[in-house]
Amino acid sequence: MSDEAIFEGGCLCGAVRYRATAEPLRGVICHCGMCRRHSGAPALAFVHFPADSFAWTGSPPTWFRSSRNAERGFCARCGSTLGMREAVLADRVQVCVGTLDEPARVRIDDHVWTRSRIPWFDTSDRLPRFERSSTAVASLAGDD
Repeated sequence: MSDEAIFEGGCLCGAVRYRATAEPLRGVICHCGMCRRHSGAPALAFVHFPADSFAWTGSPPTWFRSSRNAERGFCARCGSTLGMREAVLADRVQVCVGTLDEPARVRIDDHVWTRSRIPWFDTSDRLPRFERSSTAVASLAGDD
């Protein structure tokens, strides 16, 4: 296996670590209110890895059920935002791009939940934008 297909990351204190051995399926910047509250940022970037190529190598994250269909992961020791998991996307693991050791190696494909975007937060990229969920993946998300 090539090192190019290995992605590693973790939390601020290093207690929670992970490793993915496949290329990401997709990357997304989410503007929904739950992602803002979870991260404390105006938007949250996620990258999706195939579940069968992903492993938590340190302590596992603590999971909080944020809605009927989703849970959000964080480090119980330092509080770092680590990722999200959704029942409808059980074939993948979603991790926050900022937790990757080399975040510049991944791509972002689109922006989702832009109808919830904070008006003063805008980016100049030319990526597709969706008012709600992207058409690229299934979603059970309701209004945020």
